[in-house]
Amino acid sequence: MQFILAKKEVSHPCICVTLFRIFVDISIFDMKTEKSTEEQCFELLERTVRRYKKFIQGEFSKRGIELSGEQWSVIQQVYEKPGISQTEIAESIYKDPASITRMIDLLEKKELLVRGSIKDDRRAFSISLTNEGLKYVEEILPLTSEMRKFGMRSLSATELAAFIKVLNRIYDNLE
Repeated sequence: MQFILAKKEVSHPCICVTLFRIFVDISIFDMKTEKSTEEQCFELLERTVRRYKKFIQGEFSKRGIELSGEQWSVIQQVYEKPGISQTEIAESIYKDPASITRMIDLLEKKELLVRGSIKDDRRAFSISLTNEGLKYVEEILPLTSEMRKFGMRSLSATELAAFIKVLNRIYDNLE
């Protein structure tokens, strides 16, 4: 926010003082809120992810799909890796194991997933899709693909390649 008072004569001293105070207060405010390029980048990444999640949820709701984006992520992992363990799901979608357990419980109640035992590990379970879960995937997978394309629609192939390269470099930097 900036006020430019160029070429404007103000005859009353109180007005000058008030305008000066406003200018100084705004300038100080602007200085306090200046963010580094790195802060701006990460805030934009977080903001974009939040908007994408909200977009997915809205599209699911419009179509009567009673899943959250995170639940869909779990189902998608199970579809891509049948028999995957809860721990592997948690690691692949960057969620804590307790959250994954709750999501799997809910998805089991919806009869979309089923737990099975894993040989040699009585504490772990393999997770698989039910027939109903497979139908959901077949319905939702094309939709999520279209949603991603929609989000990237104004980017050229060159921009997308550069974007992927930069994101991978940031990811690698954080190891």
